[in-house]
Amino acid sequence: MALIRLSLKAMFLCVAGFACSNCNALHGQTIAGTWQGTLSTKESERVVLKFAKPDGNGSQRGTLTLIDRGPSGIPLFSVTFLPPELNVTIADITYRGKLSADNKSITGVWMQDAQSYPLTLVLATPETLWIYSGPALIPPMAATADPVFEVATIKPSRGDDKGWSCGFKALRFKAENASVTDLIKFAYKVRDRQVDGGPSWINEDKFDIAAETDTPGQPSDDQKRSMVRKLLADRFGLEVQVAQREFPVYALTAVKSPPEVTAGNPPGATSRGNIYVTDGADGHTAVQFINYTMPELADILMNFIQDRQIVDETGLTGRFNLVLKIPTNTFYERQGPDDMDRATAYFVAVQSLGFKLVRKRSPLEVIVINHLDKPSAN
Repeated sequence: MALIRLSLKAMFLCVAGFACSNCNALHGQTIAGTWQGTLSTKESERVVLKFAKPDGNGSQRGTLTLIDRGPSGIPLFSVTFLPPELNVTIADITYRGKLSADNKSITGVWMQDAQSYPLTLVLATPETLWIYSGPALIPPMAATADPVFEVATIKPSRGDDKGWSCGFKALRFKAENASVTDLIKFAYKVRDRQVDGGPSWINEDKFDIAAETDTPGQPSDDQKRSMVRKLLADRFGLEVQVAQREFPVYALTAVKSPPEVTAGNPPGATSRGNIYVTDGADGHTAVQFINYTMPELADILMNFIQDRQIVDETGLTGRFNLVLKIPTNTFYERQGPDDMDRATAYFVAVQSLGFKLVRKRSPLEVIVINHLDKPSAN
């Protein structure tokens, strides 16, 4: 395993991005640009740090790219540049360096897991800039395509108590220890409360599934769900009807105008959202959402506030960046030392950004199962 890792904590990793001094110009030094260097470890991992020019408030932002792993940059949690001293934090990693007098190199120390490693960064030029040379990204599947799984293998799982997983990697679909209810939730984008009927084994029997699409290109989320719906119909004989029923819900509303969010990627740019987590010195854990829509945020919040469905009524369209701050002990334990449970902590964090979760009743789609069989042979 490579030395550098961005620690996955629960289902998150974390990051935010800000903080610097506007005195850079007074010293005639700047870190704006792309800096790259190789860690002095046996893995010799190449690191790329890119810093934007300070904004009008003097705040400095930047990204970290592990160029041998992929081309995507991760927003830095904090950047502080008091010439010539640079301090950078991301998750459980810190880098402290000193900018040279000619503004062309930064000599410093990379710290992670109580270990220190020397790291010298050099200002890249168009000729020296490192470029990710890994496999090319798969182009998107045609929007008009109606894909199916060309090959699908379904086997009974071992039936232990481990959690289930279900999802796509490139053109392949994989499910582990998944019940039919789990597959229906993925295929129809619903929660447990929105699945009605079926035999007793719908939750008890667990399956491992491997399948591959018949159409070239990276499928969209709708195309992925469509393929799993077809798999359930073809191999499990699933027949359903979609009904509307009224449920108690929490409506996610915006009570502050505008709420404390920033714009994410513009339309047409990459739409994949990311979540990063880091523990702060103030006793709070920052959960940063990068490039998320409000319905996606509502869906994530339901992992922590589970007594009701959460529906988006903010009226905000597009993608946004935001940070929720949760007491660290409560983030890792269901109940914190101050008796604040996890759901309450997320209520408070959402409200601090100018949102509110309002109790009401609202119609939701329900998947009613009319017929279901054990899976057919491979």
